[in-house]
This record gives sequence, structure tokens and C-alpha cells, in this order.
Amino acid sequence: METLPKPTPVWAQSFPEPSSRPPSMSLDALHELISTKTTAIDFIVVDVRRTDVDVRSAVIPGAVNLPAQTFYPLLPTLSSLLARIPIVVFHCSSSLGRARRCAGWFADALPSDSGCKAFILEGGMKAWRARFEEDRKMVMVMPLEEGEGIGTGAGAGK
Repeated sequence: METLPKPTPVWAQSFPEPSSRPPSMSLDALHELISTKTTAIDFIVVDVRRTDVDVRSAVIPGAVNLPAQTFYPLLPTLSSLLARIPIVVFHCSSSLGRARRCAGWFADALPSDSGCKAFILEGGMKAWRARFEEDRKMVMVMPLEEGEGIGTGAGAGK
């Protein structure tokens, strides 16, 4: 059963809705790519989180962080750079809102004859971390910086 997308957040209301609906990529399929292919050549993972990437967060090693809030205005530059890579996998925390939106914008910007395909990671970082947290080749937990406490979002622990 497919989960419905999240409502459009305030920051995205001034941007058009994407018309493309890129397919999902399973956790196992991305794990296979990371294990057998070369990042930034065969595939790339795009993390579109912004304020929820903090001291307690985790990232997929090799992923680039391109926050959703600035993705659309940068789309001409980003699409020319990312379109050189055959597989572009987008994720946010759950892959229900920001990842779907950014993957759609990216797919809309690709020429019809492009060899690049956009995908959305099923379940987002929450599912990825739950599945692979113990595997340091698949999950990198962001370290605490000196003086920072436990918290979430921008300015946590300050």
C-alpha cells in the first residue's frame, strides 16, 4: 500500500507542483548499488533534508545534501550536474514529501532522451537507518560537536 504524499509546506507553495512521479527504489536495491557500484559515477544519493540533519542524525555515506527548500531555485544548475549520473536517488526523513517533490522537479527538468533516471528511496532515512544502523558502510551517525547537547533541528543544543 502506497502512503499518500504530505501536504505542501509553506516554503514550497511558491514553486510549481512537479508533474513527474518518479518510481521508488527499495532499500535492498540501494544497498546493492552502494555495495557494487561507484557513487557519483554509476549513481548518487541526494539527501534533501535541512533542519532535521543535526547532531543526532545519520547520513548515507557518499550522499550529497541538497536541501529541498533551495532545490527548485537551483534546478537549472543541479539538473545539468546530476543528469550526468544514470541513477539519482532522493530521500528525506520519510520520502513522503520533500524527496517526492525534489525527485519530481528533477525528473521534469531532464530531457526526454536523458539516460538519467530519478528514484525515491522507500521509507526515507528512517527506514534506511532502522534497517542498516549497525552497518557503518551504510549509515554514518553524525558526531556531537563540543558543547552540543541532545536535541533536534537547527540550533539544537545552543
